[in-house]
Amino acid sequence: MEFHADAVATYVTNPGEQASALLRMELSSKAFNSSFMFYAESNNQFLPENLFENQTLLLKVFSERNNYFFENDLPKVDLEVINRYNRSKIQIEDQWSFHPEMDKRIEMILKNKTKNNPENNDPAKNIIRGYTEICRTLTSKYLTSYDIKNIGETLTDNDRFLQLYNEKYPYRLISSEFNGYYEHHNPVLEDIDAQVSDAEITEKQDVFGDKNVCLVYEKAGSESDLLTLNHLIAHPKTVKTFTYNGRLYQSKDAGLLLPKIKSEYENLKKQLMENDIRIFRYYYSLADHYEKGILAGKYRKFALLDQEFDLFQNSINNFIPHLQFIMVTLPLEEIRKYRAVLLRNEKPFKDILKRFIEESSYQSLLKVEDHQLLNDFINSEYIYFNNDRYIQKEIDSVFHVVNEYQAIIHRIYIDFKEELLQYQKKLEKIP
Repeated sequence: MEFHADAVATYVTNPGEQASALLRMELSSKAFNSSFMFYAESNNQFLPENLFENQTLLLKVFSERNNYFFENDLPKVDLEVINRYNRSKIQIEDQWSFHPEMDKRIEMILKNKTKNNPENNDPAKNIIRGYTEICRTLTSKYLTSYDIKNIGETLTDNDRFLQLYNEKYPYRLISSEFNGYYEHHNPVLEDIDAQVSDAEITEKQDVFGDKNVCLVYEKAGSESDLLTLNHLIAHPKTVKTFTYNGRLYQSKDAGLLLPKIKSEYENLKKQLMENDIRIFRYYYSLADHYEKGILAGKYRKFALLDQEFDLFQNSINNFIPHLQFIMVTLPLEEIRKYRAVLLRNEKPFKDILKRFIEESSYQSLLKVEDHQLLNDFINSEYIYFNNDRYIQKEIDSVFHVVNEYQAIIHRIYIDFKEELLQYQKKLEKIP
């Protein structure tokens, strides 16, 4: 059935265009979903005017991050690249169709007949009359379908959207000298002292080779599969069937696969840990006595940062819901009720902030202005609402603190990761 649908689509369009669109589909979907999630996770601060403009912008951003060549204002994605990075084995199938493997679909598409020669590579926006208005209408309908309230600042400027997106989801390209090994993997060794005492002269071998880079993406694929299975177990009526590794399963049988995938996941974690140990021992063997102490210290510090990261991120996730009532028009009595809940939950949030700036592994890496901002909030006595109106200065301050706190956590974590990796690379002393 899928081959037939592809054949019809190819006849109307063109084999090259159809194959290109299919290969680009996952990246395009990621760009759209990322745009939508920015607004969904903004706690009603922002609203899109045109999600599809945001999608187009993020499609370009994600393509640049993945070094995709741009052709006719669209990314050119190769099948080989897709297969390298997408290691999930679970696919949720359309109940009325069967989706063959991507490579088989592409092979058949390129053999299909078409009425359109040569190709027409004009984007849809240049062909469809009233394209912008259609996109805005669809945006509104899409938000309504997900119960996104029509409140908050409407973002009409794509540049401002990208600025806010990058602030919320900071991205840093980790040194390309490691073949992408650390792009989605962190150098966390919890028992570094055991590795130091057991260190021996080690050759570099192929620790950053494609085989080990693939382990990173296989582990990510297993994590994704576990999340999908757990969702299907909790919501067995969501879909009727799914495929795992090409084999069809009933959703009610999802639990049967859980032990197998958990075992695969743990095995991948073990293989990556063993490779990380080889990496550490290799660089440790290159270092002199003084450098050995610095390298081991950086690994210890990063392990602590990693260990505490979830605690501080969760403090934000737990506090933000208590601010959401501010973004909605409510009766005075309800505002007072929600404000009381906010003030009760502000104390444990401040306690975590105090620990963050005074006791955590992040404390020594804070900038002076970061420390001052968070400390001022800890010592504040905001009431947020008085004389039947919000105190805007306090409202602006609490939102600013939450946003900056999140940015600080991510910045310190990523900065120190890069610092560790650069020091590691420096030990090879290659001119």
